[in-house]
Amino acid sequence: MNNPQYMSGTGNNFVISEYENSKTDIEIISIVADSLFDIDGVIFVEKIDSSTVRMHYYNNDGSTAELCVNGVRCVAKYAIDNSFVDNNELTVIAPIGNIKTTVSEENVSLEVAIPTYEKNKILIDGIECIKSNIGNPHLLVEVKDVEKFNLEEFVARVYETNEFENGVNVEIYNMFDKKIINARVYERGVGETDACGSGAICMFYYLYNTDQVNNNSLIFYPGGELEMSIEKDIITLNGKVTYL
Repeated sequence: MNNPQYMSGTGNNFVISEYENSKTDIEIISIVADSLFDIDGVIFVEKIDSSTVRMHYYNNDGSTAELCVNGVRCVAKYAIDNSFVDNNELTVIAPIGNIKTTVSEENVSLEVAIPTYEKNKILIDGIECIKSNIGNPHLLVEVKDVEKFNLEEFVARVYETNEFENGVNVEIYNMFDKKIINARVYERGVGETDACGSGAICMFYYLYNTDQVNNNSLIFYPGGELEMSIEKDIITLNGKVTYL
């Protein structure tokens, strides 16, 4: 790996390096095994021009994913800190499309189009769930107590339903009030992680669009907080990116 860095986007930890060529799942698993930290994914950054980079993302099991929002934010900071681009506003090309990002010291924000969700809830293990999608699939589940909920056991029930042939990210949440959401997440190909940017976007939009939370809300994950807002058809997510 060329110039690898360990970075964290609100608790999602990655090893990030300059892109050289594509990797096999065995090569990715080897990188994860040799990592100095527990990491959620491996990312390679390819320079396209002075304001654009491409993101090559792998889960820690070697599989690929359509989107990793906190990974995008880490890529943006990596690109600036390593002089891949010459401005703090840049475009990161992800599998789902181009994502506009802005870096201000440790704070990195990005803009994405609104996700979709199915209005009809599905029932799993006696709990109502919402299907949502932002290029990758999410299952949104409101629970009474996020900290005490047995997330791993519930995820096993989710996969027993055969509703999700390609897997799904499971988000559990409860609301303190109309501005603060408490959440945990179990990501496909990774397991439980300390945060999930794409899941935060799906949660926020569903709750905002159903008048359960206000604009300019906060989502608290074990790894930290993400600031969420919406204007017209664009959602902005903002949070810290740090080096490990």
